Amino acid sequence: MGKTINIRPTSGVYATYKRLSYQPWTAIAEFVDNSTQSFYDHQDELSQQKYFKGLNIQIDYREDPVNGDSISITDDAYGMEWSDFQRAVVLDKPPKNTDGRNEFGMGLKTAACWFGSLWSVESTMYGSRNKYYTEVNTDELGKYKTEEIDVTEEIVHPKDHYTRIVIKNLNKKISGSRTVGKVKELLSSIYREDIRSGLVKIYYNGTLLQFKEAPVFKEIVNGQEKAWKKEICFNVLHEGKELTVKGFIAIRIPGSVKDGGFTLLRRGRVIVGGSEKNYRPSELFGDSNSYRWQRLYGELHMDNWPVTQAKDSFDWHNSGLEEAFIEALEPLVSEYGKKAESLRVRERIKTSDLFQSAINELSNSGVVETTSIEITTQPSNESNHLTDQNRDHAPMPTDSSTDHTVDEPEVITRDDDGVIVEGGNQADYKFKYKGTEYLFHINLELNNPSLQWLLVEMVSNSEYTITINMRHTFFKPLIEKRDFLPILMRMAIALVLAEAESLLLSSDGRINASDIRIKMNEILENVRNGDNTHGH
Repeated sequence: MGKTINIRPTSGVYATYKRLSYQPWTAIAEFVDNSTQSFYDHQDELSQQKYFKGLNIQIDYREDPVNGDSISITDDAYGMEWSDFQRAVVLDKPPKNTDGRNEFGMGLKTAACWFGSLWSVESTMYGSRNKYYTEVNTDELGKYKTEEIDVTEEIVHPKDHYTRIVIKNLNKKISGSRTVGKVKELLSSIYREDIRSGLVKIYYNGTLLQFKEAPVFKEIVNGQEKAWKKEICFNVLHEGKELTVKGFIAIRIPGSVKDGGFTLLRRGRVIVGGSEKNYRPSELFGDSNSYRWQRLYGELHMDNWPVTQAKDSFDWHNSGLEEAFIEALEPLVSEYGKKAESLRVRERIKTSDLFQSAINELSNSGVVETTSIEITTQPSNESNHLTDQNRDHAPMPTDSSTDHTVDEPEVITRDDDGVIVEGGNQADYKFKYKGTEYLFHINLELNNPSLQWLLVEMVSNSEYTITINMRHTFFKPLIEKRDFLPILMRMAIALVLAEAESLLLSSDGRINASDIRIKMNEILENVRNGDNTHGH
């Protein structure tokens, strides 16, 4: 005979939860919290199974234009017997253990109602022969003031153990590659500790979620390697209770507008943090254009701090608790903030990008036409000799609206000279200028700052071999900026072109001292005028 669950007198309340301020990832996290807590509470028993491999959580979103979209969350945790099953469905029934992730006992109900008006729960506990299934239709509960919902009971094998939640008639849909990507990225961040353990696997539509660790900046100090990462631990006394913070702070290279900042965790899961959501108070991080905003990061565990019911923030905004937290954290972060701000890095640019950027302005302004560039050498040793440590890199400050992390692979020392150029150091540049077709064989000198800046060899009146010293000390510190190298190359091309044109116009092979300067000015003026025209 089937069972029933008495939900009186709160049946009409279920429908109101669709107005909660969840996001798709925070709502899904409520289900994952239940799954992971069930697993950790009974890990010893589950691990006795012959083929135990940990916990698997399957999150599946199905688009169905005919019957409507649905979402399901299935786990192979411990499962639920009758008392826990009732508690999962009935409002205001917290779990026996309130020290875990599902301390309020509201997450399943509120998240399911937020997602859709029709949802079901099916579960069987490890070692039990009972499986329970019930369906909740929040529209009907509110309309008919239903006091009881039916539960189907079946006999199953005692080794079966799982919980499956299916939600239909969705109020909120997960569609579009950007939204789906964000859900997967933030879930992998929220449950980074579980994923790191190797015991918990979370899948979204069959894709295993993985968390990407930030690279820690390392440097050689007095002959020893120093990693800029340290453990911290401190307490904040608040309203008679000692609240504990422990974790680490570090400097990341490369920096990241999206991923810099502190991640705040509680009971093994993220409360504040994730891509574009990390904690960065201005007292510790300055403004969004600072280096520390991108490079300073850390993970802080705050297991006994109060949180909101949605577990998407700490409950600290109206009592001065957040200010006390920042005040206690500031002296521990100060050295790392200063170091993050003071670091300068060698930028990196690809040969193809360098050449293309250099000639685009000449082509776009109409100074030259029929342009083609062919890189004629394999990548140079300039980029291949770098060790894993030397490949650490970080971006210059950027607009915080997007994550413009760029390849900048070496922290600058006094012996460094200029930007790392990757992808070869020779190219053939074909173009037409004032009716004459030219071929410039361009070589980039990348290793010796003391060589001449520009060497030119005339093969014919329209063919030249040019060697440009991209490390020449005269141009320091400009050669440390990737944006300057295309300008340097464009200036060299314009100078050689001025020489070539002056020679073509010479009647006796001799060039007046002022001719090259005049032609150079003419080329630069044409580029400027062309830019103005294209700008309008």
